[in-house]
Amino acid sequence: MKYKWLSAFLGLLIILFGVYYILDPENKELNETVRARLGGTYIKLSDGITHYKLDGPNDGKVVVLVHGGTIPIWTWDKQVKALKDAGYRVLSYDQYGRGYSDRPDLTYDQELYKRQLLELVDKLALTKPFDLIGLSVGGGTSVNFTARYPHRVRKLVMISPLINNFKVPSFFRIPVFGEFIARLIGVRVIVNRFVSLLEKNPESEKYTKLFVEQTTYKGFQRSILSMLRNDAVGDYSKAYQIVGKQKRDILLIWGTADTEITKEMIKDIRSFIPHLKFNPVEGVGHGIVCQKPDTVNSLIISFLQQ
Repeated sequence: MKYKWLSAFLGLLIILFGVYYILDPENKELNETVRARLGGTYIKLSDGITHYKLDGPNDGKVVVLVHGGTIPIWTWDKQVKALKDAGYRVLSYDQYGRGYSDRPDLTYDQELYKRQLLELVDKLALTKPFDLIGLSVGGGTSVNFTARYPHRVRKLVMISPLINNFKVPSFFRIPVFGEFIARLIGVRVIVNRFVSLLEKNPESEKYTKLFVEQTTYKGFQRSILSMLRNDAVGDYSKAYQIVGKQKRDILLIWGTADTEITKEMIKDIRSFIPHLKFNPVEGVGHGIVCQKPDTVNSLIISFLQQ
């Protein structure tokens, strides 16, 4: 009898492994040949190759944009255009694991994202203080960077920024089981989330295709799981407290219907940085830069020009 159970168990394992590999969407490698076809600009940093764009007049004040946890460089398309038109020189980039940047086999934590930003601005020789804008998890990275390198940042803009208590489904944290669930439903879940953030955006079909494309390059799932399992979606409170003691102009933009960055999180941020300028945007959620780009752009440019 025990041999029958053992055979059944081994058979089930084989089936599960088969399902796992059959469902693997990561059938592409990001290499020089692929990147030459994709186009764009790339730079080698210590942890891997980073895809970036540096646009706008050469003599314009520099603005650096840091995207959120899952949506890459093009999340900023509307903001880049508005900032360029206003005379700014704009740097945007894909964080590791996203877009066309490398997916190094590393721990995706706060330190990795902060290091990538530092190495990028250093290698591009952006030595003068620049304006820094961060969205969601990128907001946490921007606050971390400002806390650690205050002399590098002129003004700070946080859009629906992460601070603490971000809810991650517990099963993603379980080794092996988390990988299987991520393969089974993970990509579908984050794609559906992305589509909801693009609500009423006339270019939703174009951007959905781009979002799905990044999931087909090897290492995407690993990078997502590592981010969810480490402090990249953890507590940034200490950095907020440090920034709150700095003498700096800071803008906080938040959609009042945001269910990911909650009202309680915003309350914590404002308690740590009481002197910041707060602009809530009514009736919009976490997809604020896609759903209300004109409002966001107007708030950002007005703040930077003050």
